Parts: sequence; C-alpha cells; structure tokens
Amino acid sequence: MSTEDQPKRDRSPGYSTEIAETIFHRLVEGESLRAICADPAMPARATVFRWLARHPEFRRWYAIARDCQMEDLMDEMLEIADDSSRDYVKKTGADGKVTRVFNKEHFKDRRRRINARKWTLTHLAPKKYRYR
Repeated sequence: MSTEDQPKRDRSPGYSTEIAETIFHRLVEGESLRAICADPAMPARATVFRWLARHPEFRRWYAIARDCQMEDLMDEMLEIADDSSRDYVKKTGADGKVTRVFNKEHFKDRRRRINARKWTLTHLAPKKYRYR
C-alpha cells in the first residue's frame, strides 16, 4: 500500500465551533492540550495548530483559555504556599515522648511544586510573569 492510499490520521472532518468550544472549556478547567487531543472524540494536535493558524476567532478564544490556565496556576501556587497543614509531624522518641518536628520533605515538595508552576508561567508568558 502506498502512502497515498493510507487513511489520514486526522480525526476531525473540519473546523467545528462545537469542538472548538469543548477544547476551550477543557483548557480552562486545567486540562492540557496534549490530554485533550488524546481523546478520540477530539481532533489531533496538528489539527488544532492548523485551526490556530487559519481561524482568527479560534486563535483569540484559545489565547483567552490559556490566560485562564495561567491565572489558575497562580491560584494553585498561592494555595500550595498557604497550606501549612503538614509542615510539622509528630515523632515519638525512644522514651515515648511525642514531639512535633518540622517536616523538611513536605517543605521541599511544596517548593518543587511552586517552582514548577512558576517556571511554566515565566516561559508561557515571560512579559507578564517575570521571575526575578
């Protein structure tokens, strides 16, 4: 079978406002484009990129959805930073005495999670989110 005879891998028959809106809603809810496009009911990423190039309204709404995602990342960073619920753990000594000890691993994990989101923001929108 020649490559010309092989079926197209594109899962979308053409631009659809309904599918575009579904993509925007899923992006706003925090889902990645990669995950959305892995859904068999959604178009392939290449199709979405073509829609971005060819449809100004799609491009505009996509940008708004991405802005919403970035705002959500900022909210997540604040939630992570403010959550001190596991900063201390109870340790029982050899004598049976229970003390509260600073949980270094939880602190490191919080810092790692915040830094990952910060890195994402500064690379997706460097003019808006500068890291100093």
